Parts: sequence; structure tokens; C-alpha cells
Amino acid sequence: MLLTTEDQLVNEIADWLKKHFSAELLSAERVRRGLLNEKWIVETNKGWLFAKSYHPERFKMHDPEFRGKIENALQLQLLFYQSGGPCPEPLTLDGRCMHILPCGRYMTVMTCCPGAMVPAGMIGEHRMHALGRAAADMHTVWDSAMASGLGAAVPPEEPVWQLSREELERTWEVSWEATRDSSERVRNALQLQKAIVDSLGDDDFKPLTAGWAHLDLWADNLLFEGDALAAIVDFDRARYSFPALDLGRAVLSGTLSERGFRKDAVVAFTEGYRSVRQLPPGSILRAIKYDWCIESLWWIQPSFESSSVVPVRFAEEMIHTAERWEQLDTLLGDI
Repeated sequence: MLLTTEDQLVNEIADWLKKHFSAELLSAERVRRGLLNEKWIVETNKGWLFAKSYHPERFKMHDPEFRGKIENALQLQLLFYQSGGPCPEPLTLDGRCMHILPCGRYMTVMTCCPGAMVPAGMIGEHRMHALGRAAADMHTVWDSAMASGLGAAVPPEEPVWQLSREELERTWEVSWEATRDSSERVRNALQLQKAIVDSLGDDDFKPLTAGWAHLDLWADNLLFEGDALAAIVDFDRARYSFPALDLGRAVLSGTLSERGFRKDAVVAFTEGYRSVRQLPPGSILRAIKYDWCIESLWWIQPSFESSSVVPVRFAEEMIHTAERWEQLDTLLGDI
């Protein structure tokens, strides 16, 4: 009987754990979240672990440069863990966090953290405060490591996710051309998006302060135990970019519902961040706006209504923010 791909992967992960860590695999439960990458909660005689196999159709794992970016992201996670940060510990072999299996798949294995996710838009004040503090700790650790020449590789000259008026306008035109058969709601969302893009001034395109950032700090990547933040997970997208984008993404994901932003939760997050790291007034507002300008082009697509749950949530965040654009300064500008 031929092994399925999943069976083969689990067996090879089991052999890898036994060979390199003397850990016997007792069970492996598939985690069916995310896109394409295979993930398991693994029980061993030495405790619980989380294993992820990088699917070749999800990431450009054939590209050594791209693999290097994922390895750097995992090294950033390791640095945060070693500093006492709430996140899983990647298992290292010869100093590396990414490993290759006999079948040719790249994978990573890390400790399994306790805790539960909280639905997007419903993270309470105490939890947002804890998240703000952890985000500040994370950014501080990475800044210190970069200053001392430790940790991830030297970042490129240009941080990722920089705003460009020309790119915004060009991408919008492509989306608009594809909306001929879309619903009225989609077309209205794109028209509102265009109005906001047209209203942006030169100051809106000034780069934020550059540094290492998680770049995926949203509800599904956060685990809580009571009011405490148990873990930040999924560091694969961490890149040299703008740390403020983590603030915008966390606030959008944690505090925004159909009724708008929960200001008390936004304030709690900001106070948590400021308990560790300076953050001038108005920084959260600018982070949200900058984040919206980047992400709205990804998520407000002609076909977003037929997408899966996660892209729809992100699209809804972009639409709800756009609908309140003119009130954002009054609501959040003094935080």
C-alpha cells in the first residue's frame, strides 16, 4: 500500500525527531488552518510540538533567496523567545530553524504553546494591553539585535511594503476594470477606495520608521490564557519593514467590528506598547491609515465576496475603515 503524501511527511518528521532529538512521536493531529502548508500538533515522549511543512505551491521554496527570508523570520522568532517573549521556541539544528526532509520538503518544528484564539474584533482591553506590551518588547528585542549585529541577516536597503501613489492608482484601475460583473457592494467599496486614494497628500506617503516587523499580527496568530497573552505565532512573514504596521494590523484585527473601533481597546493597546517603548501621539492613527493603504489593494478585490472566511474578514476591515475614514482623526488622532 502506497503512503499518502501526508503519511509520508508525518513518518519523515517522526524519523527526524527521533534522529536529532531522541523524541518518539506518539501522535500527530493535523491542523487545518491557513493555506496549503501542512501543520500538525505532535505529541512526543518529550512533550508537545508544532510541525509545519512548507508546501511548494504556497511558498517559493525552490528559491534559495526566499528560503533565506523564511529562515531569517524564524531566527527573529528564536530571538524573541530567547528574550523571554511569548512565542514558540523553534528547534534548531546546526543553528538553523528550517530543516529539509528526505522527500525534499522544507519544514520547521517548534514548541507547542497553550492558549486559545479570540475572534477578530472581540479582543478585550486587558488582552489588547498585553498584546501592546508584547509587541513593544518584540520590536525592542529586534532593534537591539540589529544594532549589535546579531540575529537575522542584514536587511535590504529598501524596507518592504512602501507606499507608492503610482502603484495605488495603477492597482486600483486594474481592479475597477474587473468589476463589471461584480455586485453593487463591491463596486461601491472600490469607488470609496478610489476617493480615499485621491484624497491622500504627500505626507501620507512618507515612509514610517523602518525596522523588523512581524507583519501578520492578527487575531488568528494570537493565543490567550485568560487576560494574558500566551503566544504570538506564525512569524513567517517577518521582514525588514515598518514596525508601525504591526500596530495598525493588531488594532484593525483586535478592535474593529461592524460598529467601528472600540476606542477603549485601542487605548489599552497603546498604553501597553508605551509601557515599554515610546510612541508619539497620533502614531496609531497613522499606522492604521498606512496599513489600510497597503492592504486595501489586496483585500478589496472584485471577487472578495466569494472568498474564504479569512480574506472576507480582511476585506470587511478595509471597508469598515474606509466608511469611517473622515472620522478617524477625531476618534483616534489623540491616542
